[in-house]
Amino acid sequence: MSSPIPTPFKDTRWLLWLAAGAVVACVAALAVIDHPLAAWVRTHDTHPSSWNFALAFFEYATGIEPWRWTGTVVLTTGTLVTWYTPRWHRFAKTWLFVALSHFIAVNLMMWCKHFTGRLRPHDWHYGAVWRQHGGAFPSGHIVLIGSLIVPLAIIYPRARTPALIFLGFVGCARIAVSAHWASDVFGGIALVAIVTWVCAALVHPLRWPDREVP
Repeated sequence: MSSPIPTPFKDTRWLLWLAAGAVVACVAALAVIDHPLAAWVRTHDTHPSSWNFALAFFEYATGIEPWRWTGTVVLTTGTLVTWYTPRWHRFAKTWLFVALSHFIAVNLMMWCKHFTGRLRPHDWHYGAVWRQHGGAFPSGHIVLIGSLIVPLAIIYPRARTPALIFLGFVGCARIAVSAHWASDVFGGIALVAIVTWVCAALVHPLRWPDREVP
């Protein structure tokens, strides 16, 4: 007999508000913010070494470095282990939710980079920026880190505010070192929010057989 496994997907509506706000901000950045902000950053000392040093710690902590697929491998392994271990089986749905959110968001991000070909600000010479064999849009750091911490903010609602603050820090860091336009950051946030919401909607109603604990 199958029965639903309780999971803490109690409130995901804020993800839609986050996505909508990020889309509006992305459009505004594309229209009036991106180029002036990038030009200002290039002509001012924004202490890029400090931003990079702080971000490097989180890159290794979240598995972006030295291999960007570390998160996917760890989450997939966690899903399989909790699925096949009876005493941990109740956690399998949560692991599956985070694993799917991360894997799908990262793959969509890479395809978006491929098709948009947007130059990064430090490669920009005041000309065309789209379809120039670049990889700026959306921000990979935002998607790689956000697709881990935003799903965790669904599982642990109290982590929502710290997660969003940290995501904002990552976005500021990437802009400050001329690695991304503001719209790249907002586009990454929108992608993460939408994918996380869809994955929560898909995983939450899943039913599978109970596993007896010996």
